[in-house]
Parts: sequence; structure tokens; C-alpha cells
Amino acid sequence: MKQQSIITNVLEKAGNKNLINELITRLSQSEINTLLLALSKEIANKNTPNDILNKYESNRFVKPSELSPIKVKQVEILMLQMAEASGFSSVLLSPASLLGSCSVIAKVDQTNVISATRGLELTADSTNMLAIYLADKIKNKTIDNTKNPVHFSAACRVTRGQMFKVDAFVPHFSLFTLVSSGKDTGSYGFEKAAITRHIQYYINYFEEKLGHKIKVTMNLRNGYTDKIGFIDRVHCYLCETYPDTEITLNKEETNTSYYQGINFKIIVEGIELVDGGFVDWTQKLLGNKKERLLISGTGIDLQLITGMLNKII
Repeated sequence: MKQQSIITNVLEKAGNKNLINELITRLSQSEINTLLLALSKEIANKNTPNDILNKYESNRFVKPSELSPIKVKQVEILMLQMAEASGFSSVLLSPASLLGSCSVIAKVDQTNVISATRGLELTADSTNMLAIYLADKIKNKTIDNTKNPVHFSAACRVTRGQMFKVDAFVPHFSLFTLVSSGKDTGSYGFEKAAITRHIQYYINYFEEKLGHKIKVTMNLRNGYTDKIGFIDRVHCYLCETYPDTEITLNKEETNTSYYQGINFKIIVEGIELVDGGFVDWTQKLLGNKKERLLISGTGIDLQLITGMLNKII
């Protein structure tokens, strides 16, 4: 509501309350890009070196993190190497994403993403870009996920617009992500195998490499016809596969539509470090209800800030 009020005031000051609607209906995307580039150029030309320095002091998005870049890169390399050993091919993603990469396929509020010119935005979540990467490869038949699922990982710096209450957290941070893509094979075959692969990776990383015991929580989400039967069967399967891991089940109803069927979280030393679940992004991108996609991720900066990596870094 506050954001809408600000926009209303800006449009009133510009003398045209319908300016945004008129621009997007009368101009093409390329014409809007040209206009934004010209506007950015004019704004930049009005700045002096002193203006740049003053704006640097007040802009939270451009300040560096106080974490050691060497330590962050060491963890990125470690996690990527372990992912490769677990069957996840690594992808070096661009720091830029297509405008709407989060809000269109994942229904994330665009105000939490840093929009840019040329139809782009700063990458806010690498799982979205991995989903688009996969969908493009599947569409062009350079990746075949029909007979066997495919698995990818990425580690990149992401930037998000929301405010963080802890001073140690800056708007940009290193995010490690895994994605698994396949087709519906019946009896939740893909889902069981994919979530097992993800959880096994985090067991290998947090328990075997870092020496921290993990706990897993599974949360019920909409998106599957028999959602109770789905989460019950996957939970039972995981408990049988990992009898020494605490895996709790939460069937409380929620209104969120981000995840489909199951959202899982991994808690380490009382801190929630991993968030993941099934999403319908490749279904939307490819127009194929048979597509299945599992995503998960953990913040590397958060691991360093909470001291999870003290034993190896």
C-alpha cells in the first residue's frame, strides 16, 4: 500500500496519473527500453563525482559485504565440487536475469527484485534462472529429461530488494542452489528420487563434511490432487531411506502457491539453512503438465555468519 501511494504521488507530480498505463500500452518493449536508457543517461549526466560519492554513502545495495571474499569463494567451490560428485552439473549463471524471471513464473513481488533497463533485472534467485535454462534446453532438444532426470547446481551472488533486520545481512549474498528436472513417471517416482538426491547432498555436506547433524521438516502445500497422500508417501519413503535423520511432517494448510505439494526445510544447529520443494515453473514455461522440477538452496553468507563453517574454513 505504501509503494502504491508513492507511485500515485510521483504520477501526480508528473502531471499524468495514467502515465504508466499509457506507456506500456502505446510503446513496445524495445521502445520502452530505449526510453529508459535515455532517461538513465540523462540522470547519470547530471551527476558529479561528489554526487556519486554521496549516493554511495546512502545506497544499501552497493555496499560490500564484510565477509571474506576468499572464504565465500572457498565454500562455493567446495559445494559445487560436492554437487558435481553427486551428479549435479554446475552452471555459471549471469548476474542478470530477464525482467519478470521471478515474478512471472514464481509469483514473487516484483518490488522485491531490482529491475534494470534493457528488459533485465539483477538475479534475485538462481533457481528461477536454472529453470529457464532447463526449459530452453528441453525445448531445443539439447537436454532430454524424458528417460532420466537431469540435475544442475549453481553458486552465484544474488541481490534482493527486501530489508534485512540484521546488520550483518546485506541485500546481496552468495546463494548455492540445486535443481532436478524430469517427467511424471507415476507413483511419484521422480519426486521420491529427486528429493532423496537433494537431501543426500545436504547430509553429505552438513553432516559428513561440516560435522553438523541436520533435521528435516516437510510442509504440506497445494498443487497435487492427492496432496495428503503425496506428502505421506514421500515422508514414509524418506524415513525408511534415512532412519537416523529426524524428519518431521507438518500438514498445516497454507495459502502460499510458491511450492507444489511439498516444501522442505533443513535445520542445522537450530538454524534454518536450506529451503526447497517442488515447483511448476517448467510446466508453465513449456506448457507441459508432465514436467516436474525440484529446487533447493542455501545461503553461503548465512553459513559463514552463523559459524557453521568454522571447522573447515
